[in-house]
Amino acid sequence: MIAQDKLRIYEKFGGDIDGFARGSKVGERGSIADRDWRLIDEILQSLLIVQSGLANAAFEAQVRARALDAAEDEQVFERLFQLSKPKT
Repeated sequence: MIAQDKLRIYEKFGGDIDGFARGSKVGERGSIADRDWRLIDEILQSLLIVQSGLANAAFEAQVRARALDAAEDEQVFERLFQLSKPKT
């Protein structure tokens, strides 16, 4: 489950799990597991494909369902979409 605190830590380290391992505080280390980090990575990559217009409708529906299922609440779901927007 992706919660606000996990997403906040992910954002703080810019998605860099190695940077997190080197620079995180002791209290942060226990609040997000490697599997949670990978889940956020996978969802953001999939959402980027969707938001770039490169996905078909079936893939888009699957990605949205997965993101909604993984997000703790609507705010986390919306934040995932914001983070996945293509950089211009």
